[in-house]
Amino acid sequence: HFEQLLKGLRSFSAELAKTSGPLFLADAQMSKVELSLIPWAFRFYVFEHYRGSEYVIPKDDPSLEAYHEWLEHVLSVDAVKRTLPDKDKYLVHIGKYADSSARSKVANAVRRGVAAHDLDDEKDEY
Repeated sequence: HFEQLLKGLRSFSAELAKTSGPLFLADAQMSKVELSLIPWAFRFYVFEHYRGSEYVIPKDDPSLEAYHEWLEHVLSVDAVKRTLPDKDKYLVHIGKYADSSARSKVANAVRRGVAAHDLDDEKDEY
């Protein structure tokens, strides 16, 4: 699945390279594209932390150059910075899901590979 993520980021990077940069829309206008991807892109460090170095978004890949420029830019925007969690605290929080110790309906659904709304509250423990 990680290769699919990289493929998608390469496609996004190729589209960014067609713009005047660094954002998807002209004149450095933040768009729904940025707002949709920023929370996920910020959290990609979690992959490496919990899954290892083979899950790093490569910085030396020329096909991802525009993506990395975009990421650096959006993460420097004050309005964005104010919405992002502390990385160390987030690792602690998400660690419960990485080591399967989280106890909630969503955590049980993740462990079972189903959507949370597919769990039956009468039959499934969480």
